[in-house]
Amino acid sequence: MALIAGVIEGFYGPPWSHADRLATIDLLAENGGNWYVWAPKAAPRHRDAWREPFTPDEIGEFGELAGCRDGVGVSVGLTPGPDATTDEVIAKLRPVVDAGVHGLTLCFDDVPELDAASRHRDLANAVRRAFGLPVWLVPTHYAGGVSSPYLERLIDGLDPEVLVMWTGSHVVCDTITVDDVNARRNATDDRPPLIWDNTPVNDALMTEALHLGPYSGRDAKIRSSIAGVLVNPMEFARASWPTIVSALAWCRGGDTITAWSREIDRLGLRRLAEATAFPDDEHWPGARPERAWWSEVAALDADAITASVGDGVRPWVDAARDGAALALRALDLAALDAGERRALAQFGLAVAAREWERRPALTFGGGPRIRPVATNDGAGRFVMDPRSVSWSTSLVADLVRRTLA
Repeated sequence: MALIAGVIEGFYGPPWSHADRLATIDLLAENGGNWYVWAPKAAPRHRDAWREPFTPDEIGEFGELAGCRDGVGVSVGLTPGPDATTDEVIAKLRPVVDAGVHGLTLCFDDVPELDAASRHRDLANAVRRAFGLPVWLVPTHYAGGVSSPYLERLIDGLDPEVLVMWTGSHVVCDTITVDDVNARRNATDDRPPLIWDNTPVNDALMTEALHLGPYSGRDAKIRSSIAGVLVNPMEFARASWPTIVSALAWCRGGDTITAWSREIDRLGLRRLAEATAFPDDEHWPGARPERAWWSEVAALDADAITASVGDGVRPWVDAARDGAALALRALDLAALDAGERRALAQFGLAVAAREWERRPALTFGGGPRIRPVATNDGAGRFVMDPRSVSWSTSLVADLVRRTLA
């Protein structure tokens, strides 16, 4: 069976537009992807108002997505409430199945229902029987490598055709190894996990970061032990494309960096990607970039970038340009002789740097960087890892402080 490879629009925050979904399905088709999952947390009839029937417009859009490109399946996600009945869930989903979608996803992530495993299992089995389509389940215990009473009850009697999603050893993972996958399989009666990979997503605690880097840290050996990979993107659809294309290359055994480089350059984002990287990222520009690099970042064409990937990235473009301009001022100041002119320049640089550092858009590796590096313990409860917060000084602040010193 071919590895599932695609995107799950499952983030918190403003959902994508229909046009961006269609364009992303085109991107998947052109790069070997085979699935798109609609599951945006903020879409009202997905989660908060799950009982409300999908509107005729929504059903029509699902049909258009499903018919967009041969070879790319479309799955519609639903988070049924704690009192949902089987009949209600089937009735809610029937119109989208009639519209032509290829699969259904039941999402029980981030809900306080660790005592509801049997109900989750029964709903998934019933939906599978009712429609005969691929059914995927996002469990409430979705991270880590240990079992729990919830997982044990969920797996006991679950249709073997229902795939169970997993985010890795943590909610957000720098790496996913063979040992991680084996631990999850041991905890789920040897079921190959379908990875909900929380990259390049920047929702919730991560909204100050922009993730434009390549897909990395996933051991190639796990491909034979998993059902597939669905990456969870940013709310900025087109800015997520470089990571998506890189992930698709990984899924088919290709070169992730070459695929990423091609897409990042096609979109004109290379310098912005480097300027919004963090020190451990593969596209990090180094601790002491040359003046020419700073000049190129300071000259970023904001209008061209937003025309390429949307207005949402504008705060990072502006922060990168202004930060690079500060870096150039610092380099110029370093060449001045001591005296009143240098003292005035130092004062002005310090004031400007203080204002720049107060911007919420993280650039040049500045922190604190906050991520949900959390896992589920043996009771299914979340446990936060100290790596959730990492402190670092931005390249701009480092250069300014060295210059002023």
